[in-house]
Amino acid sequence: MKSERGVTLVSLIVYVIAMLITITIITVVTSYFYNNDIDVTAQKYTYYGEFTNIEGYFSEEANFTNNKIIEYKNINTSDNTSTQAYLALSSGNQYTYVKTNKALYKNNVKIASGIENCIFGEEIKNGNSLLTISVAIQGKDRQMQYVLK
Repeated sequence: MKSERGVTLVSLIVYVIAMLITITIITVVTSYFYNNDIDVTAQKYTYYGEFTNIEGYFSEEANFTNNKIIEYKNINTSDNTSTQAYLALSSGNQYTYVKTNKALYKNNVKIASGIENCIFGEEIKNGNSLLTISVAIQGKDRQMQYVLK
């Protein structure tokens, strides 16, 4: 007998069944994500991006050579929340937090929003100047420290 070449009826049926199984699996997994109680696009999860954005800007500042804190000031209310704060660095950049806007600015350009509180500070440890930043976004507090070189 000659060997048959090309698409046979059996191979076509196996192919169609495999495709149906694959489509069914993809549909079940997709419906799980759409019907899940956790909505990954909800507004309450955006603060992670804001923290990352802030950390990116200050990490860049920490990597500048001979970058020093020129001046910082926190204007606080009686409950120790900041109404306005600013930080001036020798790199020429100034960071300003304005509570009425709930935003952090770098040289008058908004770099983060939704900030409930922001406090700048400076510590000296082992002869190194540490820039400390305390930020609260949507009830989540984060303390950040950067060694200025």
